[in-house]
Amino acid sequence: MRIGIFGGAFNPVHNGHINLAKSYLESLSLDKLLVIPTANPPHKSAEGLADAEARLAMLSLAFKSDSKVEISDIEFQRKEKSYTYNTIMELRKSYPDDEFFLIIGNDQFLSFDKWYKYNELLLEVVLCTAAREKNKKEEIISFAEKLLNGRLDYYLAAFEPVIVSSSEIREKIKNKDDISGFVPAEVCKYIKDEGLYIV
Repeated sequence: MRIGIFGGAFNPVHNGHINLAKSYLESLSLDKLLVIPTANPPHKSAEGLADAEARLAMLSLAFKSDSKVEISDIEFQRKEKSYTYNTIMELRKSYPDDEFFLIIGNDQFLSFDKWYKYNELLLEVVLCTAAREKNKKEEIISFAEKLLNGRLDYYLAAFEPVIVSSSEIREKIKNKDDISGFVPAEVCKYIKDEGLYIV
């Protein structure tokens, strides 16, 4: 099987995430897409992070109509920082013979040499990214060739990602602004019902 792995804080999940997921499912001909919310992101502060139950619930609502998308709580099963390498090696036990496509943002791609055990990780996955700005495409290609001497198996998507920021959405919620244009209706209702991101 061809399995996409899409990680992130998803705090909250928004239309940009959903459009990316659908675009990669189609462009990579994926059989399955694992959406994995991070428990304790190693490079980000956990301040303002909704709890596991809330983020898993929002993701389930956002992707409930797509049978190829599976929401995974694998990173909540561990107590330590959520390093992608550890998650991939854990997933490899369940999918020993399948091909993994790791979906990351272009900024993450361009700092991939700073990731924990990045060389070992490259043996397990095909890196996938999309250029958020037009000038990023050449930068991504140059970085891949320079850093990895042509041995990097990666995929640079042709589509342009929808630019929506979870932090901007949280700020709008604090300011009591309308977020209905940024998140699915059921996710919007969940956020309001649970009183998320108000303080």
